[in-house]
Amino acid sequence: MKFEFLGTADTGGIPLHMCSCEVCEKARLEKTTNRSTSAFLELDDGSVILFDAGCDTLMDRFNTTPIRAVFLTHFHADHCLGLIRLRKSAHHIPCYIPDDQEGFGDLLVHKNNIEYRILTPFESIHIEGVEIVAVPLEHSKLTQGFVLFTCKKRVAYLTDCGGMRAESLAYLKKQKLDYLFLDAAYTPSFDSDKHLNWESAQALIEAIAPKKGYLIHASCHTLLGVQKRGVVLTYPYIEQGFCLEV
Repeated sequence: MKFEFLGTADTGGIPLHMCSCEVCEKARLEKTTNRSTSAFLELDDGSVILFDAGCDTLMDRFNTTPIRAVFLTHFHADHCLGLIRLRKSAHHIPCYIPDDQEGFGDLLVHKNNIEYRILTPFESIHIEGVEIVAVPLEHSKLTQGFVLFTCKKRVAYLTDCGGMRAESLAYLKKQKLDYLFLDAAYTPSFDSDKHLNWESAQALIEAIAPKKGYLIHASCHTLLGVQKRGVVLTYPYIEQGFCLEV
């Protein structure tokens, strides 16, 4: 199986519109992009499970690929915008969500071929030999991360996280994770309880103690801050297209 990121950036993506910082100019020069954070798991039969759906080109990328399910961390636009088109799919698609009655836009009103299923904290779903467990996270909207258990690896996808309660931390520690992907959207100088910064994220990774840890959900300004300060990160920021065999 393959776990791949469709994007690892924040809402604005990289390059950011009209931004002339070094990070954005380099991306333009190299003709690279980094979209909002989302990922997918490709199963052995070629079908996929999506983790978040912020990219509005999902219908293009997976146009002839069966989508077994979508696991939505929360109903912010950069994580669910792609559902607006995907709901028109000719196939039924289950979408696992936190118990957020507001949702986003008219997604919960005009569902079309998306079937929304509420996941309670630490509830597990089994799909084609893969177990996926919802882990509550603290954010500005009801949010959950996911731990994936395949026959070979244990992977945690924790985006949009300003912190976590003791029960979530204890659960993650207990799993002996192979890979942990964690939100580090901000610089340490930016005070917010909506997202972690690279210092608080790295400290949390140390506490959970996976075999390998990675930072996600960065803006161009955050990455520029790392460069300008000459920061040596224990756990690196990854880019769109990052892929692992799981």
